[in-house]
Amino acid sequence: MQVRVFESEDMDSALRMIKEALGPDALILSSRTVRKGGMGLFGKPLLEVTAAIDPNSDAATDEIPSTVRTSVKATARSSARGVADDDLSYEDVWRTSTERPEFSDPRPNPYARAASMRTPGSGRSVDSLHSEMGELKELGVRSVDSLRSEVGALKDLVSSLVKDLPGQIEKATHTKLQPIAVPVVNRFATMSAVDQQIHDGLTRLGIEAEAASTIAHYASSQLTARQIADSAVLNAFFAKTIAELVQTTGTILPEPGQTKRIALIGPTGVGKTTTIAKLAAAYLLAGGKRVALVTIDTYRIAAVEQLKVYGEIMNLPVEVVMSADQLREVLARHSNKDLILIDTAGRSPKDSVSLQELQDFLDVDPDIEAHLVLSATTRERALYETYNRFNALSPSSLLMTKLDECDSLGVLLNIHLRNNCPLSYLANGQKVPEDLMLATAELVSSMILENSEG
Repeated sequence: MQVRVFESEDMDSALRMIKEALGPDALILSSRTVRKGGMGLFGKPLLEVTAAIDPNSDAATDEIPSTVRTSVKATARSSARGVADDDLSYEDVWRTSTERPEFSDPRPNPYARAASMRTPGSGRSVDSLHSEMGELKELGVRSVDSLRSEVGALKDLVSSLVKDLPGQIEKATHTKLQPIAVPVVNRFATMSAVDQQIHDGLTRLGIEAEAASTIAHYASSQLTARQIADSAVLNAFFAKTIAELVQTTGTILPEPGQTKRIALIGPTGVGKTTTIAKLAAAYLLAGGKRVALVTIDTYRIAAVEQLKVYGEIMNLPVEVVMSADQLREVLARHSNKDLILIDTAGRSPKDSVSLQELQDFLDVDPDIEAHLVLSATTRERALYETYNRFNALSPSSLLMTKLDECDSLGVLLNIHLRNNCPLSYLANGQKVPEDLMLATAELVSSMILENSEG
């Protein structure tokens, strides 16, 4: 790991110095304001930024789309010697990216650094730890064996009481009891053959079993056997029923005369940065004008550069924020903007410290709306756990991305029913802004059904 300290008047120039010295994949470790000169508190304030790069790692470089790397290199050359006629322009980058967009949300690994750290000064030897673990294991085994013995004895006692119960009842009532067959309990035991057929069809759409069972019962109670046998009638019924179960917010962008501050939150790799660009472009195409982009994702230089490329293409100011106080200053400086879009760093849903840091940023202004971005390709159990963690930040809506990479879209209904959080936008590709759709109940319903047919 190569570590260097850079001094500059502001963050923009510091980023340029770091990029020129260490490359776009450098990591920012810390930043602080220092004063230079012999004037003490009256010395000239400078920004001191500590950055690092691992020369043996190329995984981070692979994550940056080639179009972004090219544009960054072109920007560096332009700033050093002026823009030449044969340099790559941002217009060329825009055309290239829309023909074959490859932007991806940078995914820093919060575990890589922790895994490499060791706690110095520990006086306990490995042998001592192994010994203590062995003792704990033996204690656990003895406890489990003891518990099993007690459960076995209790089971025998219950069995003897139950076995004796008919005789006791017959003796008390002078009545001969007949044997009773006890049915096996099954939560779908009450399903008819028709219900089961409908239920199986809905689960193939990716809809959870319990929701599919409820819809199947409802369908059989509302439709005749002839209607159920007609696939067109049944699909129309499903489309209407699913649409009635879905709640959406409508657009989250400001209407004329409104101002909004919107922060996209979510785990790594779900496409927050690309979605920020899509929302900004959609607002501009709809006639909006005063827009600013802000990023508090300063874990990697590439993340900042990606948003800056989008900002220069759309001629929008891009602010880089390192602390909650700086965010407050940026919001005040751009108070005349109708829309401020805030890109946040990907947070692991299991990292409560990082989530609290993100909460500190959001608390700067009560008008900041947090909207949760999730990927439809995530395993549903992990998806639910992620939502439960980020729910502490009170997201106003869900933006579901990567629908084009998902085989079945029943997840759109499942995540909504489980958490009762409305959907706002659906992203089914990387094109900016074409691959961003305003979520409606009818659109969600049709996508769930049509995806299964394809």
